[in-house]
Amino acid sequence: MKLISNSFDLKLTTCCLFFVLSISQTFAQFFVQRLPQDKIKFAEEAYMVLTTGDTIRGKLGTVSFIDGFVNKINIRVNGERFSANLEDIISFAVIPGQGSGYEDMALLPVLKNLKNEAFIEVLPKDGWVIYEKIRLPGKPERYQLSQLLNPGFDSKIKVFVHPEGESTGYTKVSGITLEGLRDNQYFVSVLGEPVQVITDLQYRKRALERIFNFCPDMREKKFKWKEFPEDVFFHFQKCL
Repeated sequence: MKLISNSFDLKLTTCCLFFVLSISQTFAQFFVQRLPQDKIKFAEEAYMVLTTGDTIRGKLGTVSFIDGFVNKINIRVNGERFSANLEDIISFAVIPGQGSGYEDMALLPVLKNLKNEAFIEVLPKDGWVIYEKIRLPGKPERYQLSQLLNPGFDSKIKVFVHPEGESTGYTKVSGITLEGLRDNQYFVSVLGEPVQVITDLQYRKRALERIFNFCPDMREKKFKWKEFPEDVFFHFQKCL
């Protein structure tokens, strides 16, 4: 079995740096573009972290689905195939391949202020789209792999794709599609707690109570749905 460290060597490539520095300062921060699970099959390279502590990295083989969600993953390593079911997987990641419709690179948010060096530092530079296993709200106990939308600044708050979230738009910059804060609901986990559903209205009315209640610096803030990514990054930097 080919094992690798859970933390990959993240190298800043010239193209990524050029993309970041070419963005207008008028754009706000965004979450990563979502990669629908039915497009995962177009990926070539993948890794999965198992409940045993092992990490398997190689070429993506077959991916099985139940009700539209990943249920079983096969990865080929040096000609040998390794399979894992959902219950044995902690996280899973792919580098989108041609045919996925994933625009150019899985680069994180554009910067509101290009002098924000701290934000540049946390951006993943190697193109992985990450899915983590989450427990869905409610009963009975159910789990699914859901795409993490804020990798790089997710140590305290994790924002995931909600399967019923409806996109309300997107932003295109130099031919690259950026989808952030354009869905009407997300799964959100705070400090490792089970995910909760957060909608536009809930965020505006109860963001402090439900997400940022451990951050005194945000107690006087008026929360706006379009500023969710910036709020999460501020919390990552300044709170706890």
